[in-house]
Amino acid sequence: MITRRNWLKGVTAGAGSVVFAPFLQKLSAQVGGASVPPKRFVFILTDNGLREDAVHPVGLPLEGDLRKIPLGPHTLPKDIDPLTPYKDRLLIVQGLQGRHLHPDHGAGFGALSGVSSPGVGKFTTAAAESIDAAIARIAPGIFPLLVLGVAPGTASVSAAYASSAWGPGRAIAAQCRPELAYESLFGSTGADRNDFLSRKNLLDFIAGDVKRLKSQLGGPEREQLDYQVRALESLSRREGQLGVLKDEGKLKAHGMKPPAPSDLMPEVLTQQFDIAAAALTTGLTNVVTITNGLCRIYGTYKGFTNVGAHAIGHGQEDPETGVGGQQILATIRRFIAERMVGLMKKLEAVPEGNGTMLDNTVLVYLGDSGNRQHSHGESWPFVLIANPKGRLKTGQLVAYPSKGGRRGENYSNIASADESNPTINAMYCTLLHVAGDPREHFNLSGGTREIDRPGPLKDLLS
Repeated sequence: MITRRNWLKGVTAGAGSVVFAPFLQKLSAQVGGASVPPKRFVFILTDNGLREDAVHPVGLPLEGDLRKIPLGPHTLPKDIDPLTPYKDRLLIVQGLQGRHLHPDHGAGFGALSGVSSPGVGKFTTAAAESIDAAIARIAPGIFPLLVLGVAPGTASVSAAYASSAWGPGRAIAAQCRPELAYESLFGSTGADRNDFLSRKNLLDFIAGDVKRLKSQLGGPEREQLDYQVRALESLSRREGQLGVLKDEGKLKAHGMKPPAPSDLMPEVLTQQFDIAAAALTTGLTNVVTITNGLCRIYGTYKGFTNVGAHAIGHGQEDPETGVGGQQILATIRRFIAERMVGLMKKLEAVPEGNGTMLDNTVLVYLGDSGNRQHSHGESWPFVLIANPKGRLKTGQLVAYPSKGGRRGENYSNIASADESNPTINAMYCTLLHVAGDPREHFNLSGGTREIDRPGPLKDLLS
């Protein structure tokens, strides 16, 4: 008799084997009692600065000595208040610094590596391995690292080298067009990616395999399979709607081209977060980076404003709406927080081990230039979201010593970390400890090691 365990070990999903292979391996281990959920990481970067007060609990001063304050009694600021239901999973870190990165107008590759090439080379040449790549080496999926970019207001950019690298001079491309990212992950059956009539959704080809697989599963494994299918279906809904039009004869005999790539920033952000969720829940990857703005000042925030990103970072008012630049950036940050919540809910809906996929995922939210556009790296806020029972000590604000600064719309910083404070490299070293690769330093060596404390940030760890 073929047991469920043996059947799962030998099953293939036909045309969908690439998509379902990691999922089937997980189910097989789960049925056999040997399942160890992978650790997942999602890095979310936003441009033009992530201001300290945008992530700081309302009413608490930014300046002061080292403080560790429970978040429970405090209200989150409007920029991230969509995260309130997950407050017990939040770890807000203030007072880290990256002065050595010269992050003015964006830190380029330095934002995730903690080390930069000189001058404008920070945007063109990776000087070191980035933290997302370092973690991806520990437990890689079929796609070790998925990097998704948002080039605001510029639909013509297909890919860009912006944030991530396997090592010096080994940059990893960010896919900036969601429809191409979807195709590269989940496949296309047509010879011409732009010919809709020659394409069918991958699920059309694996429907029989999915049906047979479901008949062999029961309980939580079947529930998980249902979720994987729903995740793929949600991504292909736009093409499915075109298919209905075709079947009804509303498309011409020779078909039509797929919709042109969107240049609306809200739509592209939403699509990239949806793709990230599908790639994670189907097991195609365990590490995703979403870089909004490509780690530099780039384009126009079309869909939020028609004013250029550079002017918005300077606080320029939108003449069409009368809304100031910093208020527009706050709206964008809140929109990103809402997309983060959507991603978390999708992960939370998938059972895994004794909990859900969200319990085994860490989200890391930061600005690609620290706290503002014309930043000197004097302050670099982070928001982490993790399992309260995991290695990170969540549900708290950890604020390293900082002094208050001038408050204003444009260049004035509102806090400045002490020069002896830990660097963002120390944060990345800490994340490596969480991921299972303990190191004393991350990318700082020789003379630069003097600015970095060895080992992880113990204030952040359980």
